[in-house]
Amino acid sequence: MDLAKIEQLVDLVSRSRIAELELTQDGTRIRILKGSAPREANPVSPRALHGSDVPKHEPVPSPAVPAVEESVVPAPMHGVFYRAAAPNEPPLVEIGSTIEAGQKICIIEAMKTFIDVTAETSGVVVAVLVEDGNEIEAGQALFRIRPAGPS
Repeated sequence: MDLAKIEQLVDLVSRSRIAELELTQDGTRIRILKGSAPREANPVSPRALHGSDVPKHEPVPSPAVPAVEESVVPAPMHGVFYRAAAPNEPPLVEIGSTIEAGQKICIIEAMKTFIDVTAETSGVVVAVLVEDGNEIEAGQALFRIRPAGPS
C-alpha cells in the first residue's frame, strides 16, 4: 500500500464520524484511530518480560499525550489545482507556513475560471496532499493544517 493511499485513508477518517479503521491489503495491516493515542493497559518493562528482577519502585511510563487534531482543507469543486497565484511565482503556502483564517492558500481552475481557496482556520501547513497542476475532485483533501496554539 502506497503512502498516498494511506494519506487518503487518514483524511477519510478525519472527515468522517468513523472512530477507527482497520484494513489489511497484500499482507500490510493499517489501523487508524481518531482521537488520543492508544495506551497500553498495563505497561511492562523489557526486563520484566525476560524474568529479570525489576525493583518495585521502577517508574511507570506516563500515558501518551493526545496528538493535536489536524484539519483537512477539502477541494470545493472539481478542477485543476495550482499552488501559486500565477506561473513562475512561488507557492502561496509551503509545508511549515503559518497561515491565518481567510488567507488564500491555493487556486483551482474550473472552466477557465480561477477560484481562490482560503483557509478556514489559522494554523501551520503540515502537508500538501496534491501536486501542482493535477486535476482534483470536489471534496478531495488538499492540505493538512495543525491548528494554531494559544497565544
